[in-house]
Amino acid sequence: MKLKQLIKPPPAEGYIKNSSRLVTFLFVLAGLLYYLSEKYGGYAAIIVLSIALMVLMGQKMLISQADKDFKDMYFARRQFESGGNPDYLRFIQARGRQILQDNKVLSEKGKTELQALLNYAELKLAEVADKKGDGKQPQQ
Repeated sequence: MKLKQLIKPPPAEGYIKNSSRLVTFLFVLAGLLYYLSEKYGGYAAIIVLSIALMVLMGQKMLISQADKDFKDMYFARRQFESGGNPDYLRFIQARGRQILQDNKVLSEKGKTELQALLNYAELKLAEVADKKGDGKQPQQ
């Protein structure tokens, strides 16, 4: 990853919640610790600034992973629409459920789009199941 990409600010409304408030708070806290503490102020400020750096890097990693996952799911949707293979729908379901389970910082936009993809996959899988069974009920 290049330095220019690393310092680029995240988009205003992406799939992940923005952590700027937390980072701003940590910067202010580091400044206060440096100013208030004569003996250990420098060390405390460095620790707090290191935590802020970790938060920023973690956010960058989450953003890139979420973008990749959503691109993969939208690609799977296009592939299903062009080829009709239900495995693409199963991939959308599996990946979407995994994102919901693992990622606790999804923005409202991310949650809305993910739910729309999951609903689409569920609806289309039901249609595929109906086509396979031709909608016929078993005779008794």
